Amino acid sequence: MDGQPETTTSPDATRPARGGPAKPQIGFHHRDAVRLLYILALGSEEAAHDSRIFRCEKRAMAIDFLVRYPDYLADELLTRFETEGDPAGLDAASDIFDADEPDLRTVAMVRWRRGAFQNIEMPLSILAAHGLVRPLKQTAGQRRHDFIVLPAAFAFIERIEREQPSLGWYRSRVELVMTLTGFRSGSDLKGDQYLHPEYRDARHGTEIPSIKERVLARLRSLRGR
Repeated sequence: MDGQPETTTSPDATRPARGGPAKPQIGFHHRDAVRLLYILALGSEEAAHDSRIFRCEKRAMAIDFLVRYPDYLADELLTRFETEGDPAGLDAASDIFDADEPDLRTVAMVRWRRGAFQNIEMPLSILAAHGLVRPLKQTAGQRRHDFIVLPAAFAFIERIEREQPSLGWYRSRVELVMTLTGFRSGSDLKGDQYLHPEYRDARHGTEIPSIKERVLARLRSLRGR
């Protein structure tokens, strides 16, 4: 389960597969599991018996997209700066580009029928096998996929951050994303992502393209003001 934050442009190295999205290389399943764990843990709500619940797989996908695409995240932060006048949004977007994150930390996702896609079955099975997360059993008529985050998940996160402090990037990044997404529904969050023509118009089965240059130009314009 231990691993470093993403440091290559597209470590998933996906290629469109006939009849469905491409599958990530096996070597990256544990990295994906670590990232998913942070999302489920930090995006969860209180539940019974000292555990917590993360609501809706679609919401997890939408949050994951913003973690994996720093340029799209920066654009959301600039929108918050323009609409709310919050200088923290401008500073955070600037930090993303100052650290070259769109080049160094982007982990591409495939555009599929309902937007950005990542098959989380293998990462989720890794988390479940370690007793950190388990899917919530569906009841009759329930179509939403929720997840129980067990107390061991938070102890595990604290341990890996002590052993590999660089993994704290995941915590700070998911916390930053959560300031934008809060507990909004996955459908609502994905609706925002469809406002980007690059995302909306990407051909099914291909990687969603970067918007780095467009966002960087927007950042420079706002800084110039």
